[in-house]
This record gives sequence, structure tokens and C-alpha cells, in this order.
Amino acid sequence: MIFAGALLLLPANGRAAGFSAGDRAPDFELTDLNDKAVSLSGILREDRPVVLSFFGTWCESCLKEMQDLAEIAPKYKAAVYLVGVDADKDKLVRFAEKHKIQFPILWDPKAKTIGRKYDLFRGAFVVVPKAFIISPAGSIEYVSESYDDEKKAVLTAKLAEVAAKKWSKSAEVAVFFTGSANGCLEPSYIHKQAYGGFIKLASFLKQQLAKYPDRLLLDSGDFLSYSASASQGGLVLDAMAAAGYDAVGVGDQDLHFSGFMNVYRGGKLPLVASNVGWKAAGEPGSDAPALPAGLPEKTVTAGGVKFRILSFTNADTFSLYPEEFTARLKFRDLKEVLKGEKNADFLILLSHAGAEENKKIAEEFRQLDLVIGGHSQEVLAKPLKAGNALIVQSGDNLQNAGKIVLRFDGNRKFTDYAYELAPLTNDLPDDPQIAALIKNSKTPAKQK
Repeated sequence: MIFAGALLLLPANGRAAGFSAGDRAPDFELTDLNDKAVSLSGILREDRPVVLSFFGTWCESCLKEMQDLAEIAPKYKAAVYLVGVDADKDKLVRFAEKHKIQFPILWDPKAKTIGRKYDLFRGAFVVVPKAFIISPAGSIEYVSESYDDEKKAVLTAKLAEVAAKKWSKSAEVAVFFTGSANGCLEPSYIHKQAYGGFIKLASFLKQQLAKYPDRLLLDSGDFLSYSASASQGGLVLDAMAAAGYDAVGVGDQDLHFSGFMNVYRGGKLPLVASNVGWKAAGEPGSDAPALPAGLPEKTVTAGGVKFRILSFTNADTFSLYPEEFTARLKFRDLKEVLKGEKNADFLILLSHAGAEENKKIAEEFRQLDLVIGGHSQEVLAKPLKAGNALIVQSGDNLQNAGKIVLRFDGNRKFTDYAYELAPLTNDLPDDPQIAALIKNSKTPAKQK
């Protein structure tokens, strides 16, 4: 049946769905009828089978499916979420009240948000009803288009099967990343719309906390500007400490900062400098050990997954610096840094080298899983793939926050990912803690 020229209700012999058993269910975030945000990743934390059913208020077989699910789902402790595709939210509210629907209803008007992800469209039309059974591990185990008594029997049997099976719990870890912040604390007005700054980044990260309890925050270097004063540098470091970074690579501008060694020794930031350090005073030869400019590496466990984080600062990024400065630096070859075993489930390189150089690095060092780039200030709208690694980069001046959500199976093996560059616009509120730091820095000493 075609309804209002926009929606299509398929008969029992409708077209087969575009998913296979075992495919990963696409993540999503929708709001319920009370405007509360609900994500699939959050639903899966309930650790039970999930039935996701798309419906329209005009669809009689959709209602029949809901009524049957009210009987079936409790037997198998399944979480049922309904997704209404009506354009009018009030219709969904009235429908839920009239039929006493007890399941959460999410709203996706005309299926514009996740309809493509879940293969709802047939040309310009949307298929309803359409139901998915998703395992606690996040895999799609059953897909049904249309609904009748025969489908009810199949759905019941499949739900029983999924509920009885012992699933290896998958893990999901969100890696938030920045690079080339250039000391940007507040929004920059060099564009038509104001973007960026740690004051917006910290606010964005706090909004993400509930959705991603397992997360990392990483930076690939040049968090300071080239000419940062002691007071400017100290303020940026305080802001980064407030943001809660797990590991921070060092860039050329950071090493050029006159107070850098005090920063490292002070321990405000978890600086990682795997291949660069300072020559010891009066060092007679190049084989003498370098004084560290940061930790040689950092290991972090999130979501039960062990992450090993290294950094690479390309010597070529210092080509325009005065010789009296660069003569004090000492570099290790990346082959020396990356020799030996992986020693982790997932290996991340914070690379201050630029996208093209990072592709060469990933091709040569195939133990790498993720390369977070910097220095070149490029924006990668989607990850590059080279060797066995994904290469990501978020641009400059904290205009964007990078986010890559990594998914692992029950054996902590990387399976897939979701990638996003989130613009840090003025729509985000100022983070009060960083706003207070900035305000305090502008207050004359006599007034403090």
C-alpha cells in the first residue's frame, strides 16, 4: 500500500532486507517522545537482546507486531524500542496513548536520520513494519519486513535463540582527538561563524560523557602557539588539564616554548615524546642518551581493551627554526621506537608529521592500528587507510573535535568504527571551569 505518496507498506513477500546475520547493527542517536536522547550503544549496555521495530501510526500490521511483542519480549528479557517514522510527532504521542504502548518510542521523521542505515528505503518509499533482533554483542541476528502470524512464529523462535546463547561482550571505546590547537582558548572569528577553543571543546566532551563511558582524549601536538609567553602557555596547560587528556604528543611549537621542561617536570599533562628529547649539556657524541621531553609511551585500558600510545615528532617540522634551538634536539629513528612486539590490543601513534608522511609511516609499520595526525593542519573528513592503520586528523585551532568510535569483539579484536568531526561552534555553551580560568587570567593582580 502506498500512503500519502511517501510511505510504502510491503506485503509478506516483500523484498529481502540488505543485511546478513552477524552484521554489526549501525549505531544511532534519536530522541524519544520526551526529547531524551537514546543511542544504540547505550541500549546495548543493558546487556540483553534488543528488538528494534520501525513503524507508522497508520500501519495496522505494525500495531499487531507491537501487541505481540508485549507478550513475547518479557519471556526473553528483551529490550524493545520502537522507531516512529511519522512526520508529525503529535501523532505518535496520540497513538501511544490510544493503544497504551509501553515500549519506548523514538522519533525519526520520514526516516531521514537512520532510514538509510537500516535499509528502510525503496526508492522514495519507506518500508514499515521492519523489525531487527540485535544481540547483546551488537550483531544483527534477524530482520523482518512486513508482519503476520507466520512472522510472529519466526520472530519468537529467533528471539528465544538469541536469548539462550552466551554472547561474548563486545567493547566500544570512543577516541576523541585534537591537534594543532595553537593555544586557541576561545573561538576564532576568522571565519563567518566563530569556531573553536578549549572553552568549547571541554563543553562538547562533557556532553559526550554519558554516551561514551569508555573513552580516550588524545592530542598530536602544537597545543601551544609558536610565540606563547609563559602566562599564555600556563593558561593553555591549565585548560588542557581541565579537559582531561590521556596522552599528548609534542609538536615543534611546544618544544620551542621556553618553559617546556618545567611543563614536563610539573606533570600537568601526560606528555608523550617517543622519538625526541634534549641533548645533554656538553654531550660529546650523538650516541649519548637524550634527556626526555616526555614519557616514552603511555598504556591505557578502556572498555577492557589495552591501548598502547606512542608519539612521533618529525624532525623536518623544525626546518625553519634557528639552529641554536634545533642543535639542542635529539631524535630517534621511528624504527627504533616501533621495534618489537605490539604489546597491546590496539596501537596508536600520535604523529606530528602531516597526512602524506603519515601514509608512508602506516605503510611501513603495519603493526599500527590508528594514526592521529597533526602539524599540517589538514582536515580529514573521513579516515585514510594505509597499511593496517586508519589515519585521522581534525584540522587547526580547535575548530573541530575529532571522534572515532572503535568497536571490539569479545576477544578484544578490532572489528569496525564510526567517525565524526564535530564542529565546535558557538552553539556549544562555554565550559564554566575554563571560562573561569580565562577570566582570572585577565583580572589585574590587585583585584585578585
